[in-house]
This record gives sequence, structure tokens and C-alpha cells, in this order.
Amino acid sequence: MVFASAVHGFRWAATLIFVLVASGGESRRTASIPVPHPATMLLRAEPVHRELGLSNQQAMAAARIAEEAEFPLWRLRDVSPAERDREVRSILDSLRARVGEVLTVPQMARLEDLEFQALGARVVLESKVANALNLSPGQTERIQTIFDSQRLHRDPSRTQREVRAVLSHAQREVLASLLGRPFDLSRVPQIACRVPELTGVTAWINSSPVALSQLRGKVMVVHFYAFGCINCIRNLPHYNAWFDHFSRDEVAIVGIHRPETEAERDIHAVRRKAAEVGIRYPVAVDNGSHNWDAWVNRVWPSVYLIDKRGFVRYWWYGELNWQGAQGESWIRSKIAELSAESMQ
Repeated sequence: MVFASAVHGFRWAATLIFVLVASGGESRRTASIPVPHPATMLLRAEPVHRELGLSNQQAMAAARIAEEAEFPLWRLRDVSPAERDREVRSILDSLRARVGEVLTVPQMARLEDLEFQALGARVVLESKVANALNLSPGQTERIQTIFDSQRLHRDPSRTQREVRAVLSHAQREVLASLLGRPFDLSRVPQIACRVPELTGVTAWINSSPVALSQLRGKVMVVHFYAFGCINCIRNLPHYNAWFDHFSRDEVAIVGIHRPETEAERDIHAVRRKAAEVGIRYPVAVDNGSHNWDAWVNRVWPSVYLIDKRGFVRYWWYGELNWQGAQGESWIRSKIAELSAESMQ
């Protein structure tokens, strides 16, 4: 699913759903704290720095603090909600404490406004907001049910409407005051974290060893697969089509073959199967699961998009076109979108 294009204010992070489990993923309750979290994206965005009136020194410090929190947060993206919320809250508390040592009190207050706006409909379950709204237990339960069902309809506008319908007129007015002056969140790049470097590769197919750092300046498509996985097999023609469609100077595709069965550990078999399905881009054989673990990947197949600066921006779990999903066209459009971005 999407970490979709940002729009103004309350709607933006109603779209804070990076991942679609299209096939083969187990159902999970929607966690109350989104991961990746908008706090880190706001802290590294230049339009936000200007909005807060940060000095160059403050801006550099804020971006550094954000980057140090991003990867630990990203590693929690698929952890069960109860455990994830607890650990995420600890990371965010530490981040905010450190940022509070760099920013002034008014700057921190405005940053909180922007974070509340970026959280979208989910902001109503933030403790400070929920307390200010004086949500009843019944309202809290109804709102959580809306978020839990979001994985079925995946419509941010619908989620926003449903949550607002739970609130009274007075509560909506309180919420508007807590969000502060509207800010155009479309100017905030939606970044998860810096991409993990490939490590411990058993063997390379179609290439000498590849370092992702060497591919900076190109959009990178990195996918995990196993040659015997039927869902993976159905995705492979799409990767080949992207390899043919996009300029090699602008887009690089790297496969990571992490075996699911003992037979898939045979490097000769991996090489033969890659040739049979027409894979011509580099494939890293990950028999030791070093990259599977480093990326905290748990699903075959998985596709990750990395921008020209080396930041993870989007991902998709499962078959791209499972049961009418439009994953292939969506990923293709995001590759084109990232290709059009500048390096700055």
C-alpha cells in the first residue's frame, strides 16, 4: 500500500500507510502509532525548517536527530501493534527530548502543530489530543474500529470522514484549534530511512558485487524473492518489464534471493531459474539471511523503492496485482515520480 502523495493538512497522513500485504501476509490490527512516523520527516524537511525559523545549525542538528531515529523506527514496521507502540513511543520520547534541547519553546510548539496535522485522522488517539477532546470510551472504541477496518478499504478520505463523524461539533472545534495554522504538507518528502547496505551476500548472479551506495543518483528497485514461491514468480515479469522500460542510467533493479526451502539454497538452481524467467539485472543470493534480517523483511515477495539520495520511500508486500490490486502500475508511477526528483 501506499505512502501516497501528500496533500494539505488533515488528509496527509491519513495516508500514512506505507505497505500493502497483497497476498500471503497475515492480518494485523492497525497500530495506533504509524511507522514510519511523520516526526522524523518533518525534522529533516527544509520547508519545515523555514516554517519554524530554524538557524542552519538548528536545522542540521534536527535532521541528524531524525536520521538517528529513522532506522530503529523502520525496523518496527511489521512488529505486532502492542509491542510496536511501546518501542516506538520510547524512540519518539527520546527524539523529542533531544529536539527540545535544540529548538526554542515556540519552535517546539509549532512543530507539534505540524506533527498533529501530519498524523491525520490518527491524531485523535494521541493522548494529549484525546484528553483535550475528552473522548468517551465508546468514541475511542468506535475510532479504533475505523482504523482496524482501514486495511480493508484503504481510503484515507473515507477514514477521515468516519472519524470526524464520531466527534461532536464542539470536539471538532477543539481539534481544529489543536492543529494550528494549516501547513502545506505536500512539501514534506515522505522518507522512511536511509537504505541498509547489502551485506554477507553468498553469491552474485548477472553481476559482480553491487553496493547500493554506488547506485546513488539512480532510483533503486530492490525486491526479495524465492524462485519456488508462486507469488514471487507472478511478480518477476513486472520487474523484467521495468528493467526494459526505464533507462539504465536512471533506474537500477536489484533482486535479493532469500531461500524459503532447502532446494532454493542451491546457487546453481537459483542461477538457472533466473535465466529461465529472463532476469538480466543483478541478483544477490542471500542464503545466510543477512539482508533479509538487516531489512527486517518477512514476506516473499517484497518490493522496495529507494530514491536518488539513498532513502527508502515506498514498499509493497505480496503480489503486485493480487485480486485486482493495481500494484504494478502504482509502483511504475512511483519509479517515474522518483526519477523526476532532483538530488537536492
